[in-house]
Amino acid sequence: RDGALVRELTGPPPRAALLGALARDAVDLLTDPVARASLRQCAGDNCPIVYVDTSRGRRRRWCSSEICGNRERVARHRRRAALAR
Repeated sequence: RDGALVRELTGPPPRAALLGALARDAVDLLTDPVARASLRQCAGDNCPIVYVDTSRGRRRRWCSSEICGNRERVARHRRRAALAR
């Protein structure tokens, strides 16, 4: 999906309804070949998150650029700085 709001809740849903919606969305995602092809695992060290890559070029590497991406960029900078010394 494109990140748009799919369902609007009018109040706290009962647990069964919430689990049902989650299961329905998971089945939709895993049975749609296009959506399934967009599943990616985060390239961050020790990050177990799987996400749907909806980026324009389908080249996203991290679950979050602000967290995992920033950690990778900092680590790369530190490696380059250590080699320069």
